[in-house]
Amino acid sequence: MMLAKMPADSNWLQLYGVALLCGIGFTMSLFIGNLAFPGSPHLVDEVKVGVLIGSFLAAIGGVIVLRFSNGLTGTAVAR
Repeated sequence: MMLAKMPADSNWLQLYGVALLCGIGFTMSLFIGNLAFPGSPHLVDEVKVGVLIGSFLAAIGGVIVLRFSNGLTGTAVAR
């Protein structure tokens, strides 16, 4: 059973790269971190640093995967 069709001229590696870029969205993670440690500002600061590092790594990973997958399709991407 197929739920959706892949866009034309795309591959699974590109889909994975876009999924990695979705890791950049960190607003809810910061909100949940603030709720989890209401009486400990030190732990809230650690949550913020961890979420920002995770978002940075997601961005770098997504860019690397998408750059690599661009050469595999043989199609030009508008820049």
